[in-house]
Amino acid sequence: MKKGKINSELPFVEEISETNNAAPRSRKKKIIIIAFAAMLLLGVISAVILYVVPAVSDRIESTPKDTGDAADTVGMYGSQSSYLHYPIDDELDPFSVEEYTQLDRSVHYVRNGEAVALTDENIDDYGDDVKFFVMYFYYVITGDYETYNSLFTDDYYKTAEPYYSFTPQMVYDIETEYLGESDESGGTVYKYDVSYKIFRNNGTFRNDIGSDASKTLYFELIEQDGKILIDKIDYYR
Repeated sequence: MKKGKINSELPFVEEISETNNAAPRSRKKKIIIIAFAAMLLLGVISAVILYVVPAVSDRIESTPKDTGDAADTVGMYGSQSSYLHYPIDDELDPFSVEEYTQLDRSVHYVRNGEAVALTDENIDDYGDDVKFFVMYFYYVITGDYETYNSLFTDDYYKTAEPYYSFTPQMVYDIETEYLGESDESGGTVYKYDVSYKIFRNNGTFRNDIGSDASKTLYFELIEQDGKILIDKIDYYR
């Protein structure tokens, strides 16, 4: 047989020939489609990087966040926190924050249901136990943790740790309610309920409360040799 006749009698040879001719065109189409898809994907990724990531980052920065393990900064209130706190700012000047200066930052002395805001004009009308709280909160607001640690008895530190540090705290709505006093062998003991809130709490002083929240604490002050110190702080359970 002649080769030409064999080819004409085998129709599948023509199909193979057409397939071979179409293959390069098919591969070109696939390459074009893949290249287009890659460019589209690259465009999406670029858009995410340029617009989405910065927006999310800004939102995270402006949102209260967990400050992490507070064991290095928090003493008597423990190292475990279940609250989200604001970012830590060691250079914070509370009195430069306009929103904070508009809040009630006075220490209020409460006795028999009557509350009095303590001021320079009336502070001398009260005893040293009342004056003590004015200085106590001054050290909290200014972040003077070393002086703050000196306000406690040795007995207190048998069951609690001193602070390693805490930043200035924007404390407000402060109430110290007088509950009574008693003369004991160690000296005169003054009993108080104390409550306050922290604006934009960063968790370095109180990691057991969130921002603008309060938990009433029970304080016992003891006066020995003309000096008043904190002998006990406890929660109401």
